[in-house]
Amino acid sequence: MNLESKVRGLTLGAQVLPLHKVESSDLGALAPLVGVWENIQIPGSEASSGWNTISVPGQDTGFVFEVIPYTETLTFNPVVVQAGNRGPVVKGQQVEQLIFGLLYEQQIVSACETSFCNDRGFPKGSTIHVETGLFLNIGQPNGGYTIARMSTIPHGNSLLALGSSFDTENPGTSFFDPASSIPTMLNGGPITQLGYSDPIIGNPQFAEFNQVNPNAFLQSTLESLVGSKGGVTNMTVIEMSTSTPDANGGILNIPFIQTNVNATKMDATFWIEDITDSDGNADQILQYSQTINLVFPATGSAQPINWPHVTVNTMRKRQETQMQFKSMDENEAFDPTAGLTPS
Repeated sequence: MNLESKVRGLTLGAQVLPLHKVESSDLGALAPLVGVWENIQIPGSEASSGWNTISVPGQDTGFVFEVIPYTETLTFNPVVVQAGNRGPVVKGQQVEQLIFGLLYEQQIVSACETSFCNDRGFPKGSTIHVETGLFLNIGQPNGGYTIARMSTIPHGNSLLALGSSFDTENPGTSFFDPASSIPTMLNGGPITQLGYSDPIIGNPQFAEFNQVNPNAFLQSTLESLVGSKGGVTNMTVIEMSTSTPDANGGILNIPFIQTNVNATKMDATFWIEDITDSDGNADQILQYSQTINLVFPATGSAQPINWPHVTVNTMRKRQETQMQFKSMDENEAFDPTAGLTPS
């Protein structure tokens, strides 16, 4: 039963469906995300798979550059949210949209044991980020957007990111575009002041991690997982951004954040990868890279600067959370009005 047939006669509102009443096609590219994801163990390495780079206001150099290894639990709830929207009547037919989505929760905990991390207030075991929200598969999209992400962060931010997805086979391991931690002018141009980025470009805080281009760590992690004879067989890519000139994506911040360290833009890419290793063992992993632009002048300056806040991780789903969707040949009837409230 396709989405169009489900929409017909639907009293549009919202309801929550158990996964066994949902087909994977309803969630589209989001279907593989269902479950609980956690950091992987990188073969032959003690390094964490999750890393955070962020610049914050400081005294000595005008800013402080923090690199924090972390562990993460990312849960995409196996209870699916279904919602419907009504549009105008066009040529005698009312435009309707049916949306399926996943509730998600992200919790990030410091894995840093250095004196720098302890002094900065994020010792190992301390929670450094919590986020909740929804990932939506948009039916009958406008503007080419098929994915939406709505997030709330207790610092005082909320965001709407829009995007799309695509599938590819045998992409190799070098498909990651660079993600730079280097600050720029607001127009994206380079900062010409001598030595401005030295704390970032200079000696790495962790020898195993490329703090200038964190996405390089995603590639090396993937290469260590697949080995010389394995690879990525299939991959779903989900790209999202709050910068959508032809739509109303964006970030809202409470006044303190807006005045002092304004979060202005988020770009994120999720790679859901079916991989094999050199021994032929199959697995599925989730890799992501997210960059949030933070705007503030370095201490002692009035020039606002764009500081990229980059997070990357490689994750594997807990085996006990491998959820099953409704079988396509299941005879259970679909009730389009069950649990809905009129809009």
